[in-house]
Amino acid sequence: MARLTQLGEVLFDVEEHPVFASVKVDGVERRLPVHDKKAIVNTRSGHVLGVVGRAYRLVTNREALEMASQCCLAVFPETKAGEWKAATVDAPTTAGYCRIDLVHNSTALDFSFVAAADRPEAFGPFIRVTNSYNGQRALTFDIGFYRKVCRNGLILPDTIIRFRFVHSKRGIGEAIRFEIARDRLAELKSGFGELLGALRRCAVPEVAFGPLVRGVLSIRPPKKPESDARAAKHWRHLTDHLAEMEGRYLRELGENAYAVFNVITDFASHPPANSGIYRDRHKLQQLAGSWVSRFSQQCRESDFNLTNYLKELAKPDVELET
Repeated sequence: MARLTQLGEVLFDVEEHPVFASVKVDGVERRLPVHDKKAIVNTRSGHVLGVVGRAYRLVTNREALEMASQCCLAVFPETKAGEWKAATVDAPTTAGYCRIDLVHNSTALDFSFVAAADRPEAFGPFIRVTNSYNGQRALTFDIGFYRKVCRNGLILPDTIIRFRFVHSKRGIGEAIRFEIARDRLAELKSGFGELLGALRRCAVPEVAFGPLVRGVLSIRPPKKPESDARAAKHWRHLTDHLAEMEGRYLRELGENAYAVFNVITDFASHPPANSGIYRDRHKLQQLAGSWVSRFSQQCRESDFNLTNYLKELAKPDVELET
């Protein structure tokens, strides 16, 4: 499915308009006001983006982007506003909601460690703001990390930024104030290399790459491919796509969990259009973050067994919490 991926596509003006119901009374068509509702309209296209309650507090995507810039400076006070840029935009074509990622444009915030071949691996942070015009998503700010060489990213499972609210006048008010869990942020920054190092030391044979990747991302084959030719075709395309990625990272990084980690974050950051994928990019990156934070600990336990882990992961009712 096509998506909006350019900043200019989501920074349109919006207006609030009253909502009317068309009813027929004694054979006469009348327009009656719906007093407890209002419509949010895209002035560029004229499309109604959402019908919300009267207490809904409108935050435009432009305002949300300005808030995200403030959030970047609150999380990383050693940086300046001009050093952050909007790098990734993701929204449905309806533009009812959008997500924008801001990344730092220098190496000042890189989290680096030395790889096995003495090659530095640079990871940088990003701040993601989610905004909506239909009231279905709260105004939210998330922090994540991405591998700079390929922009494979993940969203952290535990919030560092304590700022999330529904679109209400009481919830948002006139000003915003970010609360930052600096102890968690310092812990992640200092331990990031150790976390990735644990993945490098965890052996994963080539035959286990596919089951591990699909299990983490909760990608399941169609239940009845023999009766749904379209689903079967999409599943073949999806498995071929995954196999190509697995082979590429296997050759680059070897038979270990760090290579699997890169397959997972690459897929999560650049999901293909396929009916076999039921989650959007944000949700997939949350799954990646949840998995790596847990697996990096589990794989270091003395009784860890990859075969048993894969069996548990393959159970149809198992899904990683985010």
